[in-house]
Amino acid sequence: MKAFNRVFLISLVTLVFGASSAFAQGVEKDIFNEKGEIASSLPTSYDMKELSPIEFLNPTADDVRWHKDVYRVIDLREKINYPLYYPESPVNNRECLFSIIFKLVQESKVPAFRYDFDTEVFAKTNKIDFEEDVLKKFEVIYKAKTNPTTKAKTYEIEESDIPNREVIKYYLKETWFFDKHSSTFNVKIISVCPVIVQDKGMGPQSFPMFWIPYDLLRPHLVQREVMVTNKNNGARMSFDDLFMKRRFSGNIYKASNDQNRMILDANGTIDDVKRAQQEIKTEIINFEEDLWEY
Repeated sequence: MKAFNRVFLISLVTLVFGASSAFAQGVEKDIFNEKGEIASSLPTSYDMKELSPIEFLNPTADDVRWHKDVYRVIDLREKINYPLYYPESPVNNRECLFSIIFKLVQESKVPAFRYDFDTEVFAKTNKIDFEEDVLKKFEVIYKAKTNPTTKAKTYEIEESDIPNREVIKYYLKETWFFDKHSSTFNVKIISVCPVIVQDKGMGPQSFPMFWIPYDLLRPHLVQREVMVTNKNNGARMSFDDLFMKRRFSGNIYKASNDQNRMILDANGTIDDVKRAQQEIKTEIINFEEDLWEY
């Protein structure tokens, strides 16, 4: 009888510990998310993969009664433009704008076109060679692999080797226009060009890298979150929202003109440049105000 009680007691203890162990494993399995992580704070982002940009209805040529092309330089050292530069390294599913653009070009998800001072040519013949025109030209460390079947090249680049810290400016081309069909005065971003600052033996110099048509970037930027304020971490906005709502600042360095000159070429002093920039702004504002009668 004692032997029976001893066997029963051992079996009971084994059963209890086994159930406790299974319960603990079940709890452990449940507390981890799909990434194998434990949430340590409130949710900071949400799935944006299914988002698509708000459609921008392009007017027909007959409907555009007036338009003016304007080129801006966006300096990321200005506080209002910080959201385009930070974070310097990916954190909480957020990346800086150049890191996103760099990877899209690297993976051939968007085409990039050679920077030309005179004009932007978005043609197949003007597409950049990513390895030659970006990786080698700007001394980015990489490893290239060639698919033996398709002969296609892929590039392995460490996150820390993407030169996002050196891209401190962007050129942006936009068109201001009046659409007679809808009787609206609007602005459309045409293209974006990252500008990298490097020292190649002659002091820090700015090098425009490539142009990308903004319409091709929009489907990707609308799915990437940007932090626009430190006062409210719950104020979520996509990069596309930031551009479409014009939450950035950029100085005009060129406007469409018959000689295709930059403002600095036609004006010798800083005061002259500022005066010319203000004249372009005033021209646009005055045109819009003159459209309506009160």
